[in-house]
Parts: sequence; C-alpha cells; structure tokens
Amino acid sequence: MYRFGEWLKENRRLSGWSQVELSEKTFGEISQPAISQYEQNRSVPSIADIDHLARAFGHTLATVPWDTIDFGYVTKRSVTKLERRRFDLKELPQADSVRTFDGKTYELHGFIGIEKASGEAVQLTQLYYRIRTVVYDAHVLAKRKNPNDELIHVKKRKRVRQ
Repeated sequence: MYRFGEWLKENRRLSGWSQVELSEKTFGEISQPAISQYEQNRSVPSIADIDHLARAFGHTLATVPWDTIDFGYVTKRSVTKLERRRFDLKELPQADSVRTFDGKTYELHGFIGIEKASGEAVQLTQLYYRIRTVVYDAHVLAKRKNPNDELIHVKKRKRVRQ
C-alpha cells in the first residue's frame, strides 16, 4: 500500500515528464503547484483531478489501482458499541462497501466509491442519499429502510450474505 502522491510521482517519472509537462498533459486542468501538493501528500485530489491524471497516463478511473493506493482520508477502525444514531457522511470512509436502493454495490476507497459491475467512480457525497446499506468487515454497520429516511447505525451487527 502506498500513498496517492507516491503513485502519482512514480507514474510521472516512468513517463519521463516533469510536473509542468504532466500539467500540460491534463490540458491545464491541474496546475503544476497542485501536482506538487498531491505528490507531497499535502492535498487530496478530487475525483475529477484523479480522472484527469489517470487519463494523462493512459489509464481510466476503472484501471487506477484503488486497492493499493492509500488516500489518507480516515483510517478504518473497528466499530464497537454501536448505538441507534445517524450514520454521517464523514463516517463512510471507515466502511468497505455500500449498496444503494437501485441495487448497485460500491467498494469504498476514502471518499470515493467504485461501482463493482461497471468500475464507475463516484464521490461519496453523490452517493450518500442513495445508500441503503453500509458494510464493514462483512457486517452491516448502517441501514436506511426508505430513501427518505436517515441512514442509521444498526443495533446488532448482522453478517452480510455473500
């Protein structure tokens, strides 16, 4: 596992580009100072910036090695003593995956969800109100019965059927 900045710097160097040249390859969408901040892990890129950088290297969002990159958002932690309270957006990076009301499953990588079937990348802020179930370590952490309900921590952690 390595940080996003290390992945970015490694791909840039393998391509033989300077930070300025990489910025040009993104058609000016990402500035050289932003690339420098990402490489030093001082800033976290948006999904749009990851898309621009991946395309510059000939990747798509689906081919970015999400499982080996640490975005440094929030360390996943074991959740104990769950109580019946709202499950906030800021808590989502600790989960492994979510399932939406339309039946799609997204693997979570920080504040980015990758849809299992299509490889589509979506920011969690766009998913939050569509989430039906939140899963961590093969156990349900939170559920929402209806799309208009709040996402609530479950009292008993049920094991997810595989």
